[in-house]
Amino acid sequence: MLESVRHLDQVAREWNINAEDVLLIALNASGARSPLAKPRMRFQLRLDSRPDTPLFLILSLGRQDSPFELDEHELRLNGEKVGEIDGIEDDDAVLGYWRGGTRMLTLNSNARSQCAGCVFCPNTLEDASDPKIKALDLSGYLGALASNSGMSDLASVETVTVCTGCFLYEHLALDHLAEVRAAMGANGCTGTLHFLSSVLTSEEGMDAADGLGPFHLTLTAECFTERRQILKESKAKLTPAEMVTALGRAKRRGITTDFTYIVGLDPIEDAVEHLKDFVPVTTTFPRFQTYQAHNPFMDIYRTPRSETIEWHLAMRRRMEELFAPTGLRPQWWQNYRSPWCFTFASEELTGAKI
Repeated sequence: MLESVRHLDQVAREWNINAEDVLLIALNASGARSPLAKPRMRFQLRLDSRPDTPLFLILSLGRQDSPFELDEHELRLNGEKVGEIDGIEDDDAVLGYWRGGTRMLTLNSNARSQCAGCVFCPNTLEDASDPKIKALDLSGYLGALASNSGMSDLASVETVTVCTGCFLYEHLALDHLAEVRAAMGANGCTGTLHFLSSVLTSEEGMDAADGLGPFHLTLTAECFTERRQILKESKAKLTPAEMVTALGRAKRRGITTDFTYIVGLDPIEDAVEHLKDFVPVTTTFPRFQTYQAHNPFMDIYRTPRSETIEWHLAMRRRMEELFAPTGLRPQWWQNYRSPWCFTFASEELTGAKI
């Protein structure tokens, strides 16, 4: 992926992309070698080239073929220090965590063990921690989280995201979302309820979601080729056309729409051919995530040539061509595996990085 810091700088010049974005793409795609005895860790990174900008990452470790090495103190590219590490911890399942300061609260509020899982998902690597919040506990949990964060309530929270992909049916997801909205209201939060899922698709489901107040649907598209081999059934059964239709239903109701997509599973031309259909039904920047292979088995699902940095930069450029005209822009604090951190289509990106 990258041979050295000198190689990194050379690639950045050739592609006219800042070196930090090239490094972060390669790091997410390659994982790292590490003496830490965990398959996956979350941490804060300060790049030596931008020490005043802390970045959060969640990374695959134990990748002995990676050019990157990470310990509790620093990140190295083939032996040369490129950043400092802080706040490293096991990426186990937690009930809730903040992004963007306290602007966005993410909830893992349904038991993950109910999910059959997709091949790229790290859940099977995690410890047995399998949180589930019962409806009667939700309000109390949100209140305790606010108090522990130095807040009297959640009135200032802009978004509460439910990201657990463990709902087998649309009606079960909607029941849980109604419980979350009620708990938000009990703690003074009138912000957007954000849901990442593939099960919310029908006209009736969109009507119910629209009735939950400000709502944001992120459809978990993930990939377009080899869907039956890569995705769990509830995702795989949706065709790209059906996903576009579902997002269109949401958009017509004024629901905020976007989707998740894993960069590195599809050939570039196949990806672009389908992604262009998603542009008209997307109202906020999609969650494009660099594919993280956590072990050699997961490597087999990479599309040919995506093990090279050039493939990733070519794909990044094609996605920029699709979405630059929309005015929508990515923010790293919303997506720690993004192909963009500091620039997008030669534009400087602003906003909180953590």
